[in-house]
Amino acid sequence: MRKFTLYLGLNDKDTKTQQVETVEAYKIVSNLLLKRFDGATIFNAQGIYKHDNGEIVTENTFRIELLEFGNSIFEQVKEVVSLLKEIFNQESVAVQIQDVTSDLW
Repeated sequence: MRKFTLYLGLNDKDTKTQQVETVEAYKIVSNLLLKRFDGATIFNAQGIYKHDNGEIVTENTFRIELLEFGNSIFEQVKEVVSLLKEIFNQESVAVQIQDVTSDLW
C-alpha cells in the first residue's frame, strides 16, 4: 500500500501572498478530494522556505494525506495535484510517496 502526502502552500506564486482565506481553501480542497477519493486527512501547517534571492517566506500550508486501499490512485493524485496548482496558482505541490503497512480495523 502507498501513502501520498501532498504539501500545498497557500501563497499565490505571482503575488507571494495568500489570496484565498484558509477556511475557504479548506472547503475547496476537501470538496475536490471527496469527488475523487473515499477519504483524506488534511492538516494545517506553516511552511517555510527560502527564495532564490534569499528572501525567507512563511506561508499557510495544507498537508494532505491519501492512503491507497486496493486500486492504484497514482493517476488520480497526479490529476488532483494539477487541479490544485491551477486553483491556487501554485508553481508546484510537493508530493511524497511512501510504501506503508496500513489497514482498517
